[in-house]
Amino acid sequence: MDPSVVFTLSVAAVVLCAGIFSTKLASRIGVPALVLFIAAGMVLGSDVLGLIYFDDARLAQLVATAALVVILFEGGLQTRWSQMRRILAPSVTLATLGVVVTVVITGVFAWRTLDLDIPMAMLLAATVGSTDAAAIFAVLRDRQIKQRLKATVEAESGLNDPMALFLTQIFLTWVQTGSLPIGQAILLLIWQMAVGLAIGLAMGRLVSLVVLRARFDSGGLYPLLLLANALLTFAVATWVQGSGIVAVYVLGIVLGGSDLPYRQSSIRFHEGTASLAQIIMFSLLGLLVFPSRMVPVIVPGLLLAAGLMFIARPVAVWLCTLGTGYSKQEILLLAWAGLKGAVPIILATFPLVAGVPQSDLIFHMVFFVVLTSALIQGSSISLLARRLGLVEATSRPKPISLELIAVEKSNADLIEVEITPGTDAEGKQLAQLNLPANVTVSAIVRHDKVVTPRGVTRLEAGDILFVLAERGQREHVTDFFAGEEELPAPGSAPST
Repeated sequence: MDPSVVFTLSVAAVVLCAGIFSTKLASRIGVPALVLFIAAGMVLGSDVLGLIYFDDARLAQLVATAALVVILFEGGLQTRWSQMRRILAPSVTLATLGVVVTVVITGVFAWRTLDLDIPMAMLLAATVGSTDAAAIFAVLRDRQIKQRLKATVEAESGLNDPMALFLTQIFLTWVQTGSLPIGQAILLLIWQMAVGLAIGLAMGRLVSLVVLRARFDSGGLYPLLLLANALLTFAVATWVQGSGIVAVYVLGIVLGGSDLPYRQSSIRFHEGTASLAQIIMFSLLGLLVFPSRMVPVIVPGLLLAAGLMFIARPVAVWLCTLGTGYSKQEILLLAWAGLKGAVPIILATFPLVAGVPQSDLIFHMVFFVVLTSALIQGSSISLLARRLGLVEATSRPKPISLELIAVEKSNADLIEVEITPGTDAEGKQLAQLNLPANVTVSAIVRHDKVVTPRGVTRLEAGDILFVLAERGQREHVTDFFAGEEELPAPGSAPST
């Protein structure tokens, strides 16, 4: 076999193993894992160890975009619509108006402090103006921040990429041609958002119907089918000039609320796939950077990062949350949660590919800002949440449907829920819960021991319940044990 093939596979295996173990190291030292992935790419690149020479911005853009699709789809699958709809208005405002305000303030700041002309300053600002979904999902997933705030930032990060792309494209045109086609660009933005939303909803309904009616011999084919349709949804939306990013995120939300066969296997598969995508994407973007070229941008990069973190983002969040009921502490945390990650680096490759003057400077400055944001904001967000009193005492139970033999052919789901302190179910006997006939507690795990459920069994905080219910009841069962709603009677249509 060709030695170069063996060497390439060996390097890929080492990088993958290092990426997997670095997630554990990152949690211990309090640094976002994406920083370690980027650092690994930089070390392996030509400026340090010289093992891999990579400077293909177009290929990096392609791979990073595909990885972002996988990450956004997994983020949508994990998003509960019942939680998201409560914060949809402020999230959409932050994802649209918030990005515009951030970019304008950052652009003016860059123009006044970095000795750039206005078009180039606005282009630089547009590339770093959005909150990054990959960084947010990676950093906030296991943090015990209040659910309302976490959902707000996650929804904002999943929806604001079209605005950032739109601004990058029009300011890139301004740099290249000297003209600013605002009117035509606004119409294109409206089209992209509307078409992306429509295609995401339509594909979500279609895919859920197809998956429910499919009867594969192997349960492992179901998550692959979902992944294929996520990529297809992105492609379809992009072909018709819609926002593929919005379409994929909405597709994930729709499918996440559907009763999919082999749901547990699918969720675990996509969690692993998203983690792999993060390792590949950030390592590859790290390879694209030449550390020696970052030295000249350290001072301007620090100035730009400071302007973003302490001026532009706080002003944008304050304007977008007026009259929404967020407290001063919550607004402060939302302002600090504007993490930068993969999307700014991807957008920074647009000037590289277009070959505009100073594009290499812009790319390395954006990269430096991303590293600064991940290190400072990503590492301190949990500490700030604790200082502001915005940390939940206990995590909300994460519903998990356990796999049963041929479960996709039945009309039942086995759902795992946890009794959290302070909920209505705590301290009650099972008979006092008045569960409908189509909902049965099949087993209870307490202190690592199985308790046989009986009518007189009293529930305690920390109990893990395995609940057998009709398909379509998962959200209602979890919300019931969390004290948020009553369960519908057998045969009645669940409320939406």
